[in-house]
Order: sequence, then structure tokens, then C-alpha cells
Amino acid sequence: MDKVMEIYEKLKDRISLEEFLRLVDEKEAQMAGLADKDMAATLVALSMGISDNEIKIGEVTSESSNVSVVGKIITCSDVRTFSRDDGSTGNVANLTLADDTGSIRVVLWDAAADLVKVGEIVFGDSIQVSGHVKEGRNGLEISVGRGGSVDKVALNEDIQVRTEPYRIDEIKAGMGNVYLLGKVLEISDIRTFQRRDGDTGSVRNVTLGDATGKIRVTLWGDKVSTVDDIKLGDIVEITGGYAKENSFNSQVEINLGNNSSLQKSSKRVEFKEQFTPIADIVPNQQYSVEGHITGLDELKEFQRKDGSAAQVLNIHISDDSGRIRAALWGEQADIIQDIDLGTRVQVIDCYAKPGWNDEVELSVGERSTIIIVEK
Repeated sequence: MDKVMEIYEKLKDRISLEEFLRLVDEKEAQMAGLADKDMAATLVALSMGISDNEIKIGEVTSESSNVSVVGKIITCSDVRTFSRDDGSTGNVANLTLADDTGSIRVVLWDAAADLVKVGEIVFGDSIQVSGHVKEGRNGLEISVGRGGSVDKVALNEDIQVRTEPYRIDEIKAGMGNVYLLGKVLEISDIRTFQRRDGDTGSVRNVTLGDATGKIRVTLWGDKVSTVDDIKLGDIVEITGGYAKENSFNSQVEINLGNNSSLQKSSKRVEFKEQFTPIADIVPNQQYSVEGHITGLDELKEFQRKDGSAAQVLNIHISDDSGRIRAALWGEQADIIQDIDLGTRVQVIDCYAKPGWNDEVELSVGERSTIIIVEK
């Protein structure tokens, strides 16, 4: 019966449990012993357009391959004709499909795109799409081509579209159209870089927090100026962001490009820094810790590979659960002038990595913050 109820969960917005069980019993009787109740439930689901690989939009991940999702069309592009390398032409259209767990971009090719062209599917329709999950420019997308399908779903009003913002702990790599509210914890300076085509670009980072955690937001191009009038502690609202994994520290961050927005909000967001007990720290993760300085080495200066001068300061921090070594790099090492053994500090956004003798140590760089709590 557990399998039957699991299948019903996918249908509960369309049919009552009583009616579903009646259809299952009817199907089982029709099969005359060729199918058990679980198989009969599966056949009923298939007859209603629900397949075993149907999932909620928020459950789509980069590990997904072929999926089926049901949602409401909240954006719909015009159909565009393009030329292939072999000289033939094709059609493509883009949709944004949403349900109560999130939204995702859907790319329709050729015959599927023609459904938009002839007005068979339009903005506001509820549809079921089956296609291949791939990484797009702005997050994960479902590509519907040969072998895929698009079908209208009856009872459009039964599909609820998520309207509330995501919590930070809900955001995962590959998500597109991210809607988020957060408190501004850090704003970086604008940095410039050179693109492959020789043009100069600009980038800026903002760290946001809510009751569930923190996340780094990267603003590109014209978006860097959107935080010029924003201060630390302000609440901001992000729409149209896309989440990806940072190759430097494997942390998920949000990117804002041409189709994204960031603006100040009057809504309220609670944030409290979450400190991890030292004994719970494992390598290759970002942490914030609080404790007393129980070891303090001399400041060391060294020369980088590019010939520039640099400095590092090694300290040990202890709390009730353990003791850990922390390497303070660059300007962070200047804190040696204000600390001593016994000083209580908070080290925010440091990175844990394997150290000497396979012990875990913390790296405290330019993205970290050190706060002296008590001398």
C-alpha cells in the first residue's frame, strides 16, 4: 500500500483519494491477475499523464537526466528560426515553467516550439513537459526536442506557483530564476577584468544573510552599480538570479546578469551568525568560529611567486569543544597589534582545509572577517 500512496501523492491535486483507489481496484480487476495493486496504481497514473520520472520543479538537479515536470507557464518567448550547420533551419522557443517549489527554463525545439507558434500553448497554461536536463547559461534548463513531449494539463487552477522567496538553505547549484530576500552583510569594491575578446568587464560581490545562513552574490557588468546606494544592514530583494558552484571553494553562490535585479526592500529579514564548534569542523567547507586565542606565533613575511611581498600570522583558537590552527593572510595578519593570548575573537567566513599531520586548519583571507569580542 505504501507504493500506491506514493503514486497518489503525484495525483492528489487532480483526484480524490477515494476516486483514485476506486480506479486502482477497477484496473486490478480488469487485468485479471496480470497486475498487482502497485502495478494497477502505476497504470492509472500513466493514464492520467503521470510517469515514474515525474518530479517537482524544485527537485530537478544537475544529476537529473530525463525528467517530467508539471507547471504553469509564467514567461513565454516568441518562436525564433535559426540555421543549422548543415544548412537546414529549425525553430526554438523559451518558456519559464513554475510550480509550488520553484521555476525552471524550458527550451522547446522544432515540433515542440511549433506549439507556441500556432498558439496551442500560451502564457498562463499549465503543461507537462518531458525532456533532458542540462546546464544552461543561467542555470539548469529542460530541453524538449526529439523524444521529448509537451502536453496540456487540465485543471489549470490546481497548479500553484511559488511566490514567496527562497530561504538561503534551499538554494542549490543549477537553480535559475532565484527570488531571494537577504540582509546585506558585506559589499566588496568593484574589480575589473579583461574578457577573452579584449574588452574590459567589471564584477562585484555582496554577501547576504537570513535566518538559515549566508550566501555570496556576484554582480556582473551594469549590475555592479545597483548596490551603490545600499549600506551594510539593508534588506535587498533579488529576482532572476541563477545559482552555481564557485570553483574556488565549492560554495554555491548567486550570479546576477542582464535579466536579474537587485533592489532595496522594506521587508524584514532576521539574521544571526552561526558559529560552528571547532570539533565539528571538516576540510573543504566554509565556517565561522568563536573562541579564545590560545596560541600566537610571530608574524612572518614572505615573497610571492610574482615577487610581491606578503605576510602570514598563525594563531590557535580554542572553544569548549577543541582547538584549531588558523592562518591569517595579508591584511588579516595586522590584527596582531590588537590581540594577545586569551583574547576572545570571532572569525567569520574562514575556509577549512587539511594542514600539517592531516590536522584541519583554517585559512583566513580577504573574504574573512575577524572581530575582537573581548581582550
